[in-house]
Amino acid sequence: MLASVRRVALVACAVGLLAFGTALPASAHPTLLTTSPEAGYSVGSAPHQVTLVFDEPVSVEPRGVRIEDGDRKPVRSSEVIREQGGRRLVVNLLEDLPAGRYVVRWQVTAQDGDVVDAGFDFAVATTAAGLRGRETVAAPAFGLVTVLRWLFFLSLVGVLGGLVGERIARRNVPEAARPRSLVVPAAVAGSLAAAGLLAQVVVATDGVGRAGYVLGVESLGFAVVAVLARRSRTWLVVWPVLAVVAAESLRNHLGTQRGVAGALVVAVHLLSISVWLGALIHLLRVAHTNRGGNARVGSAFRAYSRLALWLFGLVVATGTVATLLLVPSFGALTGTAYGRTLLVKLALVAVVAVLAWFARRRLSATSASSAPRPARAEATTLVAVLAATAVLVSLPTPAPATSDIGYPAPASGPVIRLGTLAGQIAVGIAASENQLEVRLRVPDDGVQLGDSQPPQYRVAARVNTPGAPAGTVALRPCGPGCFVGPVAWRPGTGYVDLRVDAPGWHGGAAVFPIHWAPVVASNVLPRVRAAMLAQSSIRVVETVTSDTSQAAPKPQTVTVGGDEFLDSEPYGSPPDPEVVVGARPGGGSVLTFGLPAEGIQVKLEVDASYRIIAETLAAPKHLTKRTFTYPR
Repeated sequence: MLASVRRVALVACAVGLLAFGTALPASAHPTLLTTSPEAGYSVGSAPHQVTLVFDEPVSVEPRGVRIEDGDRKPVRSSEVIREQGGRRLVVNLLEDLPAGRYVVRWQVTAQDGDVVDAGFDFAVATTAAGLRGRETVAAPAFGLVTVLRWLFFLSLVGVLGGLVGERIARRNVPEAARPRSLVVPAAVAGSLAAAGLLAQVVVATDGVGRAGYVLGVESLGFAVVAVLARRSRTWLVVWPVLAVVAAESLRNHLGTQRGVAGALVVAVHLLSISVWLGALIHLLRVAHTNRGGNARVGSAFRAYSRLALWLFGLVVATGTVATLLLVPSFGALTGTAYGRTLLVKLALVAVVAVLAWFARRRLSATSASSAPRPARAEATTLVAVLAATAVLVSLPTPAPATSDIGYPAPASGPVIRLGTLAGQIAVGIAASENQLEVRLRVPDDGVQLGDSQPPQYRVAARVNTPGAPAGTVALRPCGPGCFVGPVAWRPGTGYVDLRVDAPGWHGGAAVFPIHWAPVVASNVLPRVRAAMLAQSSIRVVETVTSDTSQAAPKPQTVTVGGDEFLDSEPYGSPPDPEVVVGARPGGGSVLTFGLPAEGIQVKLEVDASYRIIAETLAAPKHLTKRTFTYPR
């Protein structure tokens, strides 16, 4: 069966090459420029309609656009509504879509009378929160978010550790030597920090989402703690603060990647380090309040020391488990920003252990009325540990997921889209803030329509960014032929090296340059179209291949007018995709953009007047390279 499918696909590719190689002056089939929901991505809530925008007017039957769920059951929808002269098709959904994958099948008639049918898929609420923008933040907001998370953790320390420290002090120190409680101000600060993080999520993702709701729970939980603690309802404070810890554990890296088990590890880690540091800080405040007094605080510190020994063991144990789950290799530990920050945190914890040992020795030898110096240094270092923790939860982790996480959410901010063929496998990448997305397709239409199973793709990625050692990207599956992984892009030019393969198809390697940070322009393609339309004669040398593992075919030469050329191009008419603009050596610009609905990526080299000098067009069934000259 696989061999027959492959033969059919190869025949289709050959026919496509022949048609494409000779059809440059003629009108091409309609190209699906954009869709809503966006093809190949997940939306957080069920859409009310599905829209398709083509590059030319099309005709369509009343039921020419159909939506099916993952079991291929039809979704109730309206008849097709034609807008913008037939370039935009709209179908209203007559039922709410539950979470899952959906396929949109469409059949239209082009202006030349050819019937074209294809499809695309999308998903509702299947993306893993935290994969892209929920647990990693854009570079401009990184510092602010890290500070807010540090404040959030310090607030947990003030509440949890403050409650435990106060209990220890009540049992060992007279009331006159005990300082004022900091539980209420710590809870207020925590509520404000969570609210600030919630505002950042709303701004960065243009919505609330799962992470936003969790942060809302945290902000509300801290507010309830402040109210109850102010009214001296200490025994009731425990429940809302535990709710805050549970919410933060689910929002953390391990919670989003490993579910309840991962969240439990994070919860124990947070509780342990919060009580450890918070109780110590409270007792240091007791000692400071009692300086020069007669109260002996040594008994309180010794009672704390017995508890701290258990807390230290829990922090080390849960931290070790988290490291093993989130950092899959030693290379990831030293070759990623997350791994290097984790090493700093581990070093600080080792320093804390030494300081704690010296402090306990001092306490065992005296019944002092003041805190030993190592205890003060221990508290200061623990505050630095929390700062490292705040950085860690703001960075992408190098850990791969153990299974398909579902479709990713559309990337926010500027995106660099590049593509090529690796053997027979179409490769498209999207580099966005803190993320690399890889899309693979074989020349089999049945896979995209869901009529046949996609092959078991194998893909390996390495990234070399300026000023950092090359490292392996921990790619996670995210739907048929979709993989995503965390990458901390650095300013300058880096490279993505991919090796892809699939049973029954020729695979290969691909290298993509990534110029970070991307510059996006909205008025470039109209200038290109205007410049090309002004040309009465264009000499085009074209090479088209369907398998880069074979010898390159002989180039073909054709002379066309500007209007004829644009009629054959997927960017020949608006709406225009997001275009990334870079400098071209020798003058002019390099334009890169993609049409995800069709799996097309385009790279254009243009001169100062926006005439195209060279073009690379990567599509699911062929790779086209063209050079252009303009006879005088």
